[in-house]
Amino acid sequence: MDHATGGKTNVSLISATLLSATCMIGSGWLFSAQLTAQYAGNWAFLAWLLAASLVWIVGLCLARVVAIYPVRGALVQASALSHNRIFGMPFAFANWFGTLMVVATEAQATTQYLSSAIDSAFLIENHVLTPWGKALALGILAVYLLINFYGISLLAKVNNIITVLKIFTPLFALTVLLIVVFSSDTTSSNFSLVSNQEFGFGNAFSAIIGAGLIYSFNGFQISVAFASEIKNPERNIPLAITLSIAIITLVYLALQYAFMASVPNDLLVANGGWQGLDFDSPLLDLATLLGLHFLAMVLLADSVTSPSAAGYTYLGASSRVLFAMASVGQMPRWLAVLDPVHNISRRSMLTNWLLAAIVLVNAESWAELMVIVTGYHVIGYMAAPISMGALEPQTRWFGGGVFALLGLILLTIPPSSLFLVSISLTVLICLYGFLQIADTGAPKLVAFALPFLAYLWFLYFVQIIWVVVIVSVVFYLLVSTQLYVKFCKTYRKYIGEY
Repeated sequence: MDHATGGKTNVSLISATLLSATCMIGSGWLFSAQLTAQYAGNWAFLAWLLAASLVWIVGLCLARVVAIYPVRGALVQASALSHNRIFGMPFAFANWFGTLMVVATEAQATTQYLSSAIDSAFLIENHVLTPWGKALALGILAVYLLINFYGISLLAKVNNIITVLKIFTPLFALTVLLIVVFSSDTTSSNFSLVSNQEFGFGNAFSAIIGAGLIYSFNGFQISVAFASEIKNPERNIPLAITLSIAIITLVYLALQYAFMASVPNDLLVANGGWQGLDFDSPLLDLATLLGLHFLAMVLLADSVTSPSAAGYTYLGASSRVLFAMASVGQMPRWLAVLDPVHNISRRSMLTNWLLAAIVLVNAESWAELMVIVTGYHVIGYMAAPISMGALEPQTRWFGGGVFALLGLILLTIPPSSLFLVSISLTVLICLYGFLQIADTGAPKLVAFALPFLAYLWFLYFVQIIWVVVIVSVVFYLLVSTQLYVKFCKTYRKYIGEY
């Protein structure tokens, strides 16, 4: 067993499923019901099913790669294993940076919720954390580090306990809200508003990113980050992905119905329908409005627990992503050193913690970062179908469909956010290429790094759906063809990555 896969495999199917489920109940679920209703009205339920289906098929692609290479940080290593490390750089940077930014956003969300709970202008003012608020958020980051510092065993034990609490709170909220719904006569009128006719399939599709559904579901991949530490990964990883997505989808669908059915009808009519509904803290404000003060207290407690649990799990995952990048030469190899006792790379973990702290200090709000983080996530997902098609050519047409769908999803990101994601990846790749040009040569750097960057900028400049679908499928088939893959692998052997 090589340096990337060595170590104990002591994470069970249940723990792997709970690891993914934990990160799918972070800060997103506290806002998603209102945001999805605003974006899609009655089509909100389809939006959740579309988002769940999307992450599930991406998970299936990734599971096939992990079945062949059950390595630590498998998502970020996928394209490096199937092609080479330079071709995989855009996906590696996107996955790593997206995962890293989640750690900062969850710590920030925890602080914001706590500030709202005690109504403190000392911690937050005008929806922006004060210096004292940021100091508290950094303290929360330190707790994330402590939980992760002693390896997967401690993380899994803490996470199993926290997950029970996190699953209980949405179920408790659902139960209370449904009791209100079934004792009310306004439910049907909420779903038969005249304004609902303004929504359609396009709204459901755009809500996948705009309402934070991908952000909410992104935790499905966390079990993959621990691939080398999970028992029987070929069987348990796809099962963990499927089970966690199925469980959380049911929770989100039920929550969406309970929220939409329990909002007072006269409030909706007064605000012109779902688009005009604007609670600052949707579930908390709704519980207060309905006089459900005990539920409000439970939601306040969970608003601290849920983001924190997602935050410390993402810190563990991001350290494994950075380890994976270092192990294949995409980052300095001194980061790819495992602690002999706890089987983790503490150097990678500390590096990620410092970077998350920098992001946290410079960020203003949770909402500001959510869409950008999602853009990085979707680009990171694109590595899965490409690598699957390269490693198992018989799956290329399925992979091409998944890749084209992800391309369409990127079109729903606001142009300014897509530009920021694209330019940041371009700058990182150019910097990496500058450092590597002496050893690699410009022709090979262009042949490996340029194709995906060109595709990404094409998405920014061309917004015609049928053109994007055709170009996406053609691009996918070209980079997953055995001729191109063989060319990439020849270069990989030449520079001696393994």
